[in-house]
Amino acid sequence: MTRIKILALFLVLAHSFYAQTTVYRDTIPVYESNTKLLMPWAGGINFSSFTSIDLNADGKNDIVGYDKIGGSGGRLRAYLNVGSPGVSRYLHSYTYQQQFPAVNDWALFFDYNNDGKADLFTYTTGGIKVFRNTSVGSALSFALASHSLTSDYNPTGTPNVSNLYCNSVALPGIGDIDQDGDLDVLSYSVFGTRIEYHKNMSMELYGHADSLVFDMVDDCWGDINENNCQVDLNVCPFMKKYQALTTDSVRKVLHSGSCIMCLDRDGDGDQELVMGDISCSNVFFVENEGSSTNAHIGDTTIMFPNYPVRSSTNVIRLNSFPCTFHLDVDNDGQKDLIASPNAISGAENYQSVWYYKNASSTATVNFVFQKKNFLQEDMMEFGEGAYPVLFDANGDGKKDLIVGNLGYYTVNTNKSKLAYYKNIGSAASPSFSLVTRDYQSLSSYNIFSMAPTFGDLDNDGDQDLIIGDMNGELHYFENTAGFGNAAVFSNHVGKYQNIDVGTFAYPQLFDVDNNGTLDLVVGSQNGKLDFRKNIGTPSAPSFTTQTAFFGGVDVRQSGWSTGFSIPYMYRDAGVTRLLVGSEMGNIYLYNNIDGNLTGSFNRVDTTLFHINEGPRCAPFYEDITNDGKRDLFLGNYAGGLAFFNSTNVNGVGIEELFKEENIAVYPNPASDKITIAIKDNTYAEIQIRCYDVLGKVVYETTTFNKISQIDVSAFSKGIYFIQLQSKDDRSMRSVTKKVVVQ
Repeated sequence: MTRIKILALFLVLAHSFYAQTTVYRDTIPVYESNTKLLMPWAGGINFSSFTSIDLNADGKNDIVGYDKIGGSGGRLRAYLNVGSPGVSRYLHSYTYQQQFPAVNDWALFFDYNNDGKADLFTYTTGGIKVFRNTSVGSALSFALASHSLTSDYNPTGTPNVSNLYCNSVALPGIGDIDQDGDLDVLSYSVFGTRIEYHKNMSMELYGHADSLVFDMVDDCWGDINENNCQVDLNVCPFMKKYQALTTDSVRKVLHSGSCIMCLDRDGDGDQELVMGDISCSNVFFVENEGSSTNAHIGDTTIMFPNYPVRSSTNVIRLNSFPCTFHLDVDNDGQKDLIASPNAISGAENYQSVWYYKNASSTATVNFVFQKKNFLQEDMMEFGEGAYPVLFDANGDGKKDLIVGNLGYYTVNTNKSKLAYYKNIGSAASPSFSLVTRDYQSLSSYNIFSMAPTFGDLDNDGDQDLIIGDMNGELHYFENTAGFGNAAVFSNHVGKYQNIDVGTFAYPQLFDVDNNGTLDLVVGSQNGKLDFRKNIGTPSAPSFTTQTAFFGGVDVRQSGWSTGFSIPYMYRDAGVTRLLVGSEMGNIYLYNNIDGNLTGSFNRVDTTLFHINEGPRCAPFYEDITNDGKRDLFLGNYAGGLAFFNSTNVNGVGIEELFKEENIAVYPNPASDKITIAIKDNTYAEIQIRCYDVLGKVVYETTTFNKISQIDVSAFSKGIYFIQLQSKDDRSMRSVTKKVVVQ
């Protein structure tokens, strides 16, 4: 490689910023019932677990929820505590939630090493992964502490060390079970319905709590068996030694998923449990009548939290797999109770966070029901799915917000509706106020999954409505109001023009071929786009199939059979572009559309804006602030919305977050280790690559830490180039530093 080529390569590396539309997370005021929402664009909550962590080092515990959302995985959501003593008040914090490590299936925060900072426990294949909280002040950071926790399953004999088992749908019980100062783990066995007690031996071995060394000391903790939505007592009161999984395994039933929450209900020093099961709608409370070192459950009830009274008033009962979480919600020093479903479907969605205040003034608990929509009451929440569009519903010349959904949970099913938020702001400073969750009572047509699009199909000056449904079909509603009047939709036509795209239709009316008539582009569950050209007239449309694989667009993840493509086509300066939401939550960008309607579009990006708000994201990209620049509304399967304010009218912008003067690489020259120090107010995942002069990667890592080291002692002497890339909520930036190894 010539010196000129080498120089050219690293000039590219040094300046290869991610050029694309730049958007900034922003907020527009939103009102419901004449009350301004605290965090309207927080993205919704479906099926979430909740634990506490002080994210910004202000001395108050914030809340982090892990929302399972849908089949493509979950999302961590961060809520900063801005309340006062006795008052619960939280604000969504996108910045902090971007700083967590990648997690799978579930996530809980507990301080295992007693340093005052909550650490992260999450699922790994067949077990539990742990990240240690390494934050300094409000600079949040984590380091991997254990790829997979292990436990000695035969601590009194020949060691049998294996992964501490936990499955992907379970939530283990984490707490100081024996009151010795370190965190222990309760989890269900691989095959059975009994609870294993994994004792943390850190205090016994080292005299401090900062190790994660476990012995499985009891394979029938509490002497109970939980299965088929009941708890059996006195199952194994004398068995306190692990038995090998031999003949006993044959009669055990595979336990597909349960959650365990530890609490000391009566303040006597031992732990009671609240358990949920994937096949049940109630939780099970079990009362520990033993001790902290020898648990024995003597009583159980599903009438929780009304124990020992056993009243059915406000008992925890969710349609599927309720789990509970013990944390101080209202800053009064007493841990309260949160209940939420741990299932990914068939459960409460827009009222899925039940809050019970601990009204006790002693060490005992007294949980008093408060509400079913904790946190959700402060955000726009549409149950499952959110499909936003802007439409002047009342004819006042301002764009209002209409949001369709998959449905609000109602008696074992979902009811789909269109929500209508009136724009009560000005043309340049919009704000929205909820008028109704069932716009024009369209739910009476029993359309399941309502994805709306508007356009003047009969050439009478007002915009008509088309709704896509779960069956892949379309519904037409004529707007009979006339130009300038508040819309009135009637004359419903189901199975509109016999259009059927399979399962789940996400339509958009758009003049694709720019001939003056509105065509139809329809996304679906299969991840592709269906293009129906309008061969009719402006007042009498007739849609005919052009292709079911429009532009070669396919947003399915590799190996997946579904993609949930949700299109938004737009035209700027005469150039047509296409955004497509996906099942994985990524936004795809395509161009090369004009004059190429029968060919394959150019896929510009698969992670546009570096935004991922969750699965089945639904983009709507239109100027709402009247500044000539498009803004982004984004719905997701959790039933919420996010809003981003664009910064460039043509959708092209480059901004450098990483600045040369904020990055130090030393010593240089080096012979042992090179330190990389980043002085930057943002905090995001950083990718570090080291190249030799031929462009070969000789070192690569990703980190959240602001100070990193590279061991170069084994490197050959010569010149190397260290490239750093930082991805924040706006864009990805890159800086390259030249170093000499001698």
